[in-house]
Amino acid sequence: MSTLAFLIDVDNTLIDNDDVKRDFDIHIQVELGPALAERFWDIYEQVRKERGVVDIPLALQRLREQTSLEELDEQTYLHVHSIFDNYPFSQALYPYTLETLAYLRTIGLTVIVSDGDLFFQAEKIISSNLAEAVEGRVLLYVHKQEHLDEVMARYPADHYAMIDDKPQILVDSKAIMGKRLTTVFVQQGKYAEEQPPGFMPDISVLHIADLRSYKADQFFATH
Repeated sequence: MSTLAFLIDVDNTLIDNDDVKRDFDIHIQVELGPALAERFWDIYEQVRKERGVVDIPLALQRLREQTSLEELDEQTYLHVHSIFDNYPFSQALYPYTLETLAYLRTIGLTVIVSDGDLFFQAEKIISSNLAEAVEGRVLLYVHKQEHLDEVMARYPADHYAMIDDKPQILVDSKAIMGKRLTTVFVQQGKYAEEQPPGFMPDISVLHIADLRSYKADQFFATH
């Protein structure tokens, strides 16, 4: 019998990251006020463009470096840091996320393969109970599509299904893995409306929970 492994994204696939970001902004506005909050988000975007992924620790570090103690005292900075360090990510999971992961585990091997900074992203995955849900199979990369050979070597399977909200990652991964990969596009978050021309995922669902109705053989079908 052919073996199947699921390579599963986190942000806006399992966790409603857009909603989390809005929540962060509410708390940051309270702590910093409008001007400094805007500065933080400007830095956040600069870092994201430089690295190609969100890097919260680096954004916070630059905020500290670029802001005087008169503008931002150390106690307030630590409060802002704690907003990210102590966020209840388990409450930000999309509906039936854990149940979906449990179902997928009955038909294949579930592996979280996420991009992002290696510290904050790891904390997010642990505190949200996602690491436990996939029995600790978590891989983190700045750009995961550059490490697919490593992923396949770590978790060998006859076929793979990549579950992601980012069309470009699915396109890039399909180009590398070909018919060994079924691309599963989850239309959640901001990328749902930013599909590149000609984008044709093998499977497209509106919500992560929809995958509970799919049978194993459907994940082997590719274009």
